Amino acid sequence: MKRMIDIKKYPSRKILATVSVVLMIASVGITTVWQIPTALATPLEEIKASREVSAPIDKVWNIVSDIDNEAKYWSIIKNIKNINKTDSVTEREVTVQAGPGGDAKTQQIVTVNPDQFAVNMNITEGPVTGSRVLTLTPENNSTTRVDAVWEIDLSGIPLIGQGFAKGSFQKMTEDALGNIAAEVEVK
Repeated sequence: MKRMIDIKKYPSRKILATVSVVLMIASVGITTVWQIPTALATPLEEIKASREVSAPIDKVWNIVSDIDNEAKYWSIIKNIKNINKTDSVTEREVTVQAGPGGDAKTQQIVTVNPDQFAVNMNITEGPVTGSRVLTLTPENNSTTRVDAVWEIDLSGIPLIGQGFAKGSFQKMTEDALGNIAAEVEVK
């Protein structure tokens, strides 16, 4: 005949049984959360950078609005191939440096708005999607503020690399604004 163990007499077994049930429930919960589509679980990341440039707005605008030469200022850009271009809107394929995985191609739509001194880039395909807006504001006749705002979805990057990618976007943007300033500022 089998002997039954009374769990009430052995508190350590009661604890063990409780822990087992909790672990089983947690396992089901984690598995369920893991299966939620990334697009629903990942909010857009916002990255901002600003720089005052010692140059009039027209001089800075000549560089910022020359979107075919962005690779000169933005280190991530390897190659730009325009697919369709009008006076203010350009659809293009851009090859970018994509970390340890090598280069990646992105699809972008860039709108140049000279009336508002703004350039809006929408990244529609690639490992990162989202937008970047560059806006110029005259501070006085000889100084211009350049603001860059990214709103990007990093879900195409493995979770472990997303923090690094966000930091890289911040540094790359600050460097680009510095490169633009160096090009136009009177030495």
